[in-house]
Amino acid sequence: MSSGGVAGSDAKGDCLVTVERAETLHVNVLTKADVLVARGIETVVRNTLAQCGSPNLAVEVQDVGSLDYVLAARTETAVRSALSVDAVAIKSRVRRLATPVDRPRRSRLYAPGNNPRLLASIDVHGADCVLLDLEDSVPLSEKLAARILVKHLLAAIPFPRDVWVRINGLDSEGEADVREILYGQPHGVCLPKAESAADVVALSKLLDEVEAAYDIDPGFTKIMPIIETARGVLRCEEIATADPRIVMMAFGAEDYTRDVGAIRSRPSLLFARSMIVAAATVAGIQASDTVFSDLDDEEGLANETALARELGFDGKGAINPRQLGPIHRAFSPSEVELVYARRVVEAAESAERAGSGAVALDGKMIDKPVLERAKRVLKYGQQLVQGGDVA
Repeated sequence: MSSGGVAGSDAKGDCLVTVERAETLHVNVLTKADVLVARGIETVVRNTLAQCGSPNLAVEVQDVGSLDYVLAARTETAVRSALSVDAVAIKSRVRRLATPVDRPRRSRLYAPGNNPRLLASIDVHGADCVLLDLEDSVPLSEKLAARILVKHLLAAIPFPRDVWVRINGLDSEGEADVREILYGQPHGVCLPKAESAADVVALSKLLDEVEAAYDIDPGFTKIMPIIETARGVLRCEEIATADPRIVMMAFGAEDYTRDVGAIRSRPSLLFARSMIVAAATVAGIQASDTVFSDLDDEEGLANETALARELGFDGKGAINPRQLGPIHRAFSPSEVELVYARRVVEAAESAERAGSGAVALDGKMIDKPVLERAKRVLKYGQQLVQGGDVA
């Protein structure tokens, strides 16, 4: 078969789809599986071709154990590469509820949007927030294939918790990313290298437009700006307060240290981390710390995560499921914290019943900020129990 449109690979969990123009539609499936599986593959391919407008094509599929949404994505990519077809509208099989502003987001687990094998089980590891990446982990030549794959993944998988997509910058592939992946209705979009309120507002306006076009509830898609440059750090308060879609702001230390010419260390990141936490607090949103890139340094991960919580962060990025346990434990209230919070609240309630404006516990006065923090700790702990997210 001569080259027309080609998509996918012969890697395990993927498939290689090749198409070329023909007088009639023909699908040839090459697989080591049985006849029933081959028929199922052909059905998925034909259904996808119908979504693309039923073009007359000769299609060859070399299957290596791919899931249905991968087959569909690779078929659509091959067709669009061959015929220059615009984004194909697909109907999501998943009904996602909007994510609450205060939902626990102790972890955000990154997964490359161009790798079917890594995406296949990304929803089962227990991350509070799965982040499908279309930016740094995806080469320029694979941007189209990745956004199509992520679209089909979102439309097929009912993620148990938050599922977000990190798009490219709006000055590059970002707008095309949004117009593609919103067919799968992710909970939110991560904006990389956010440097001003204008960046966020531009994304929000684009989301307004696409949500209206796709019949998505206005404001459903949330925004997570990622602060990765010196300019972004200095403007993080205006970024955090730029739009009501924002529920969390994240820190990207690798790009930040490159931007300022620093070596990554606790002292070099302290200013940026503190600025981000303060800005998030002012905006009433969550703050998520940067990823820890050394998978073999468990002690280093534990220490950095403990520091992030001490500084006021609500969560931390992860690049591997092995990192989720330590992160979740660090950002979950301990039994000691919960017991103390209950005692503070009970002391306040007793004082109120007695008609006293002063609240004391163990001989110490309890002021309003301490009481409010105790209430937040108890609410957060209840949310984790109700969501089955206890570490």
